[in-house]
Amino acid sequence: SPLRHLFRLLPGGVRAYVLRSLPLERSVSAAFAGPPSIAHTEAMLRGVELRGITLDRQLDAVCVGVPRTTPYLPRERPNPLLGAYLGLGLALRLWRDSFPLVDGGTAILLHRFQRHFSHPTQQPYRAFFAATRTAGRPDATALAEAERAAAADPRAIDAYRTGRSCHPLLPFVDWDGCRPAVGRLGHVLIAGCRDHAAARQLGFVPTHGTGAALTMVRGWSDRPPRVGFLLSPPYFPLRVTSQ
Repeated sequence: SPLRHLFRLLPGGVRAYVLRSLPLERSVSAAFAGPPSIAHTEAMLRGVELRGITLDRQLDAVCVGVPRTTPYLPRERPNPLLGAYLGLGLALRLWRDSFPLVDGGTAILLHRFQRHFSHPTQQPYRAFFAATRTAGRPDATALAEAERAAAADPRAIDAYRTGRSCHPLLPFVDWDGCRPAVGRLGHVLIAGCRDHAAARQLGFVPTHGTGAALTMVRGWSDRPPRVGFLLSPPYFPLRVTSQ
C-alpha cells in the first residue's frame, strides 16, 4: 500500500484498531475427506507443497517476526512465553526433511518480551514464571512440581471450565512445544527485549535490537553467517534439500 509508511508512524494502539476494523473475507481453499489421521496428513503435505520454501542448505541464524497477538482465542497481547511459543513452537516446527538451522545455530525473535498477563485469561502463565524465577533454562524438576500443582488447583480448573481463563496446564504445553527447537539451537536472542529478566528466566539472551543481535551472530561465526528471515504469520514451511 502507498500508505504503509504513514501507517508505521501511528501509535501501536491505533495500528491495532485499524487492523481490527478492516473487513475480512473467509472462504474454503480445500476439503479433505476420510479418517482424521489421513485427512490431516494429506492437508499437511499439500500445504507444504503449496506454501513451502526450499533452501539449498541450512541457515546459521534465522530472524523470526513475532506478532503482537496470541495464537489462541481471545486475541490478546502475548506474554513472553507465548511470544517464544509463536517463534520456536510454531514457526520453527514447520519444516520438512531437515531442521532449517545448523546444529548450534541461532534464532532471533523480534519481540518486546514484556511480562504482561491479560487478566484473567492468562493468569496460569504467572504460575509458570513463578516456577522459573532463577536465570537460565527452566529446571525440569521445578516445572514438573509446578505442573502438578497447577493441575490440582481447583480455582484454576473452575476458571477454565467457566470460560474465564485458559487451561492451567497450557503454559507447560507451550514450553514443551518450544523444547524441540531449543534443543537444536545454540542461542536464542530476543531482539528489542524490554524485560531482560523474563528472557533470562527462559534461558534466552536479551538484546536491544536486530542490529545488535546480528552483530552477535557474526561474532560467533568464523565466516559470514547465512541468515534467513521469517516475517509475521502465517509462517510458511521450510524444506532443506541438502545438508
